[in-house]
Amino acid sequence: MVAEARGGYDSVAVRLAATTVQRDAARALVDADAALAERTRSRDAARADLQALLAASPFTSADDAVAALLEESALATLDATIAEHRAALTAAKQRLLDLELDTAGDDVDEAQLAASATALADADAARSAAIAAHRDAVGTAARLRGLLAQTDAAYADVAEAAEAAAIVTRLADTVAGRAPNTMKMDLETFVLAAELEEIVAAANIRLAEMSLGRYTLHHSDARAARGRASGLGIDVLDAHTGRLRPPQSLSGGETFLASLALALGLGEVVTARAGGIRLDTLFVDEGFGSLDPETLELAMRTLDELRAGGRTVGVISHVEAMKEQVPAQVLVEATPEGPSVIRQDPAVRR
Repeated sequence: MVAEARGGYDSVAVRLAATTVQRDAARALVDADAALAERTRSRDAARADLQALLAASPFTSADDAVAALLEESALATLDATIAEHRAALTAAKQRLLDLELDTAGDDVDEAQLAASATALADADAARSAAIAAHRDAVGTAARLRGLLAQTDAAYADVAEAAEAAAIVTRLADTVAGRAPNTMKMDLETFVLAAELEEIVAAANIRLAEMSLGRYTLHHSDARAARGRASGLGIDVLDAHTGRLRPPQSLSGGETFLASLALALGLGEVVTARAGGIRLDTLFVDEGFGSLDPETLELAMRTLDELRAGGRTVGVISHVEAMKEQVPAQVLVEATPEGPSVIRQDPAVRR
């Protein structure tokens, strides 16, 4: 049984440690999901910034803005053209001043002056608009390049996080007993199944004696029906037929003996796991009324052996044949007034 629990590992402890690593990996899924959410938020923020910049620009899409970007040589040509325009405008203003001085005293009507002022204002406004549009285009293009780089990085990060999350999700689903875990056995059930194998092995020592070698319990990890969790089943090997049979097929007395053996096996495993701490007190609640006299005698003999080994065994029963064999009793009797009375029977020997 230990070899089966150990599987492909050096020991059951090593296997448990490995499953613990898997559990930690499942917990890492939470961190991966949080990282994925943060990366997704950054990507969405970058997209929102991109859309805001596009809305404030003359471009309809990021591709149009990228396509409108000018080469460094073209930008240098535009800068040179602007400089030439500024120089020409300065020269024109100076020429205009010279002309005004030359024509001082000449007859110039108000209409001519107004037309000249309007033309000058229009030219200056066009120059300012051209300079502002150029500056805005250069700034928008730079911001768009940055946003495109951030978007590409965000897409790459999200893809990487999604791939890692898929791996962790598959591991978490397997550990939790979901698909692709065809056995529907979660990590806790897996560990309990290993413990159950030890309990069954310890219980069989008692059951073999109580059933005169007829019955042996076997742990079963067969796949349960209707999608239920597997791994914690128990079958009974009947030596009379040589076949496994379900526990439900046992009689009431046989079921009691199997349950008592499992309880004692659990006590032995707990004692071994607790560093030698013994379970010195055992209570058995009912079940004796379904036993035939021979099985009842066998059960009492087993309980007497436990008492002889230093353990305190208490039974709760209304079976008269058992009461005659119990050396110390506490009786619970109903009264006409309603409440029950608890007393120790003075006639019972101590």
